[in-house]
Amino acid sequence: MILFEFEGKKILSDAGILVPNSQLVTSADEAITLNFPVVLKAQVLSGKRADAGGILFAENASDAKEKISELLNKTINKEEVKQVLIEEKADIKKEFYVSLSYDTIFRQPVLTFSKSGGTGIEERKSEIIPVNPLDPFEGLTTPFDESFLKKFIDIFLKSDAVLIEINPIVITESGDWIALDAKVNLDDTALGRHPDWKEYPPRSVAGYNPTPHEIEAKKIDEGDYRGTAGSTYFDFDGDIAILASGGGASITAMDALLSVGGKAANFTEYSGNPPREKVEKLTKIVLDKPDLHGLWIVGALANFTDIFETLSGIVDALGKIDPKPKYPIVIRRAGPRDVEAFDMLKNVHDLDLHIYGEETSIPESAEIITKLAKEYAKTVS
Repeated sequence: MILFEFEGKKILSDAGILVPNSQLVTSADEAITLNFPVVLKAQVLSGKRADAGGILFAENASDAKEKISELLNKTINKEEVKQVLIEEKADIKKEFYVSLSYDTIFRQPVLTFSKSGGTGIEERKSEIIPVNPLDPFEGLTTPFDESFLKKFIDIFLKSDAVLIEINPIVITESGDWIALDAKVNLDDTALGRHPDWKEYPPRSVAGYNPTPHEIEAKKIDEGDYRGTAGSTYFDFDGDIAILASGGGASITAMDALLSVGGKAANFTEYSGNPPREKVEKLTKIVLDKPDLHGLWIVGALANFTDIFETLSGIVDALGKIDPKPKYPIVIRRAGPRDVEAFDMLKNVHDLDLHIYGEETSIPESAEIITKLAKEYAKTVS
């Protein structure tokens, strides 16, 4: 989960790291309570903001009003600017770059720093030092103030962050270390340890605002760790609704559907043996889309997912939709209690069900749902 700069700076400030005096505005008409001159910073999740004209300077209130209005009418890297962070301009003596992230090669946090910060940091020389979580200062030699560095490492280890980057971190003429920027990426899977994270709307990709369905689907698993349902959900513009099970199988299914010309209305999965009520909630979200021409319920041979339980949740949701879906529903499932599940489905008479077990491959079922959906589309066009 990527945070905006002002959100990341609050995390730093709460940990005792100095940040500039600031004010967040959503309108050019808001009175500025800071001392001039100020820096005006468009709040977007993507990088290269300065290169796109997202950082401006103002010497007085009228100048600031004009430039805030300019920023709020900008689109930067496909992101509409809706908030501007105003900060008092710092008295900079020297700029540096510093970040902490997890490295898959070292399999531990790494500290990256450069003795020059600001734009174009990718082209400058930097040093990378592995950080031992049990003894963070072991072998660390950096140009940074020890107090700042201790707070920086401590907040990274305690906040379940994937990345904390400050570019630049500066030392002022008075000797203070101040974070002039903050890029913070949090590990979504740690939500259970951080109830305060719920104030952040889901956002994992810069330049993309999640749809209402995507936001609602992610709520299904909150506080309920009995399997997963909806934690992974993306809306697409196709006409075949998808309820897939299992990580690898769900990706295989999407590839198979695309290869035969099927158009997915969404991507989601349920796995880890979720209870029927969670699958019911996910099904309602998946089917709450207009112009659907088919539903594909698909998964590989399950090891421990209760097929009867999860398909019952789907049937529960279908039974509450008014009017009942008339489009074809293709089911390709196999695993524990699948015989009971198929017997249950045979007694459902008000839906156009097409039931297949492991004798039918995922690609074959992809062909079936694609063919049936196209035929159904012709009847309603």
